[in-house]
Amino acid sequence: MTDPRAQLRALAVGVGAALSLPHWLGGSRLAELLRDIGPVAPHYGDPAEALANGQRALRVLARAHLPWWRNTCLYRALVECLVLRSYGVPCRVELGVRRIGEPGTITAHAWVVRADATALG
Repeated sequence: MTDPRAQLRALAVGVGAALSLPHWLGGSRLAELLRDIGPVAPHYGDPAEALANGQRALRVLARAHLPWWRNTCLYRALVECLVLRSYGVPCRVELGVRRIGEPGTITAHAWVVRADATALG
């Protein structure tokens, strides 16, 4: 990506998504990311750099040991979903839970499903 405006937008979108996570983790806001929806913005370029910036920002914020940011699959999926939607890519966050081993022991995972079925790194 060589266009400076596109790079600046990718930085702003990625970091903005990571910083906005505390806002999205509550009730009805989180439900918005779990539902299928169409593009929320006009399709604008390739979101790969913005996604990398968002994941990088999340790792930095998680290292600060603040309770609002964690580098877990849920937080990474939420950042990815927010970035993709800002680039006009329809997607949603999926949550999976299953029992493992001993009674009462569960494991959970979160991931993003894109309507165009294109996987990003």
